[in-house]
Amino acid sequence: MADKKIRSVAKTFSWRLFIFIYWVIFGYIYTGTFVGAGILGVGSIIPLFFYYLHERIWNKVKWGTN
Repeated sequence: MADKKIRSVAKTFSWRLFIFIYWVIFGYIYTGTFVGAGILGVGSIIPLFFYYLHERIWNKVKWGTN
């Protein structure tokens, strides 16, 4: 049973939100500035598109499913 596209989109955005928050917090702790934290946070959003593509490809793979 494969996920629908809208589910993959929702999973992609929720995952990226967690990663964005992580990188902003880590960036602030590491750099001590909101500018550094913001750069890391924005940089974490770009892979969102790659994750969505990855998720859709895996939905086409039948290996490991019933």
